[in-house]
Amino acid sequence: MELDLTMLPDYLRQRHAEIGVFESETKLRIEEIGDGNLNTVYRVSDAVNPKRSIVLKHAPPYIKILGPEYPLSIERLTYESRALDIYNQFASGTVPELYDFDAENATIAMEDLRDAQVLRADLIAGRVDTTIAEQIGRFMGAVHSHTYVENLDSTTAQHYRQQFANTTMQSITADYVFTFPYTEHETNFWTPGLKPDVQRLQADTDFLQQAEDLKQIFLTAQQAVIHGDLHTGSVLVQNNTAKVIDAEFAFYGPVGFDLGLYWANYLLSYFSHQDTVSVQSALKAAIAETWHTYTLEFRTVDETLKERTLQRIFHEAVGFAGLEMLRRLVGAAHVKDIEGITDVSRKLRVERAALQFGLTLVKQHQSLRDMPVILAMLF
Repeated sequence: MELDLTMLPDYLRQRHAEIGVFESETKLRIEEIGDGNLNTVYRVSDAVNPKRSIVLKHAPPYIKILGPEYPLSIERLTYESRALDIYNQFASGTVPELYDFDAENATIAMEDLRDAQVLRADLIAGRVDTTIAEQIGRFMGAVHSHTYVENLDSTTAQHYRQQFANTTMQSITADYVFTFPYTEHETNFWTPGLKPDVQRLQADTDFLQQAEDLKQIFLTAQQAVIHGDLHTGSVLVQNNTAKVIDAEFAFYGPVGFDLGLYWANYLLSYFSHQDTVSVQSALKAAIAETWHTYTLEFRTVDETLKERTLQRIFHEAVGFAGLEMLRRLVGAAHVKDIEGITDVSRKLRVERAALQFGLTLVKQHQSLRDMPVILAMLF
């Protein structure tokens, strides 16, 4: 069933016992919120007592941003519900509370963090809190190491592989991050004036080979449970506390992908603030803090192998970060940090600088040895 605003009142009355927040006779107020690419998100509140509310997330059988001509399995919320269970097990308090998951109708009812704000909005406004970066680094380090294949017995590892065999969503990411932006594809778009840069990118054989190599790692490296879409739009912040949302892309894959996406979106924010040195300095500190905290939190059964494991994760994360930056500039899904720049000439300067940096990360990801080296490359 595809739920819309007209159908939701009846659905909620039928589901009130499972959700456990409202009574069947409660008069409800329902509004659509959020700006996600895949799903519809609603706030459902008691009309008499608005503070009594939930968030209802629904997966239509297609990609919301592209429309019904782009069908997509509703099973994506099954993987999100499983991810929420994992997060609560290994990183308690880092995600909204889950009230109900209805697989048949592809809906999740969860805690309404109504006073929280998307991290991306804070960064656009120049508000950079390194404690948020620290919390996300700890979240990734805890979840990754507790589900890391080399830390598990074979039975547990196989269980995670089966529970998070999210191949449909993994395939979408492979296309939209690693392939489509660097080909002639109908979903690509960019700022007028950037076309020569895009043409050079799409003709760069060294880059294309590196992108293909990273794509194969993304598709085949079964390392741990990863979020799969961890960017600054997937984090809510309130009172110096971070909550991770939107885990429908979760699968058993390369842990560097989570790190790379998160760094890339901080880096895109960095370039968008090219005229504000203080904000750029804070963003660099936040990126460094994420990796520092991650390295402290990440555990290996054999600690003598930890340094070598982290080095491999770092190299892969750097490459993934570069590709995420590039696809956010020329692919189907751009970021408000840059799309919100109204001065076209300034926007082009930002995009060219970000594109060049992302390209460098991809082409040199195997030789860039640590975070200070990468941050020193920023100007």
